[in-house]
Amino acid sequence: MTLLVNLNEAEEDQTGTPDLKTLIAVVGLAVEARIAGMAAMIADGDRTAFLLRDAIRKGVRGIISFGVCGGLDPELRPGKVVIASSVFAGKDEAYPSDFLWAEELLRLIPGAGYSPIAGVASPMTSFEERRDFHATTGAVAADMESQIVARIAAEFRIPFAACRVVLNPAHRILPRAALIKIGPTGKPGLRKIGGSVVKDPLQLPSLSRLAVDAVIAVLALRSAKQRLGTHLGFPHLRSRPLTTPTPALQK
Repeated sequence: MTLLVNLNEAEEDQTGTPDLKTLIAVVGLAVEARIAGMAAMIADGDRTAFLLRDAIRKGVRGIISFGVCGGLDPELRPGKVVIASSVFAGKDEAYPSDFLWAEELLRLIPGAGYSPIAGVASPMTSFEERRDFHATTGAVAADMESQIVARIAAEFRIPFAACRVVLNPAHRILPRAALIKIGPTGKPGLRKIGGSVVKDPLQLPSLSRLAVDAVIAVLALRSAKQRLGTHLGFPHLRSRPLTTPTPALQK
């Protein structure tokens, strides 16, 4: 997982209070990092949560989950932008996104959807799994970063948002080569993917379709970023007191 941090210099308002225009975008791929246009810091697992908590204590005021996702709703096609109304993070665990931030994202990206999404630990590999998950949770899309963003934001009571673009639609089954774990740099392991294809050349048609979907999704993500600007639509630019972790969630 790649953790991106954009720490702009603090300015002062007329009262002399620092205006901390600080934001973290959490992504999973190097291409998402380039589109976000921020300095990159690599982390994974518990290390990501540790870095997020540390950054918030140092003045970060909002977190956004940004990048591509897999569709769960059969209606969604590659390139569809989804703004999360909430994030499903586990059984009986869901977090509403910041309404003002989501409202601004929807205003800046015409045609974007506004629905629940899910943060999951691993990709869903079958249509039946996605269909059942969608029916049970109401989530229309899933990624592997949003649950971390939602939990940490709730812990510190700061705004969070999720802006995701569908890459793989619900009906399309991922070939084995596409399920190879992304490395710590956020880049696909091309050698491992090539080895998987050599062992099973029948994956090639599915990989070719996936490549086309990826181009569509990346172009849509880049367009969304251009519309959102440097701060990814973050509306809470004035400083606010740093909150402490919610006791029930404090680690």
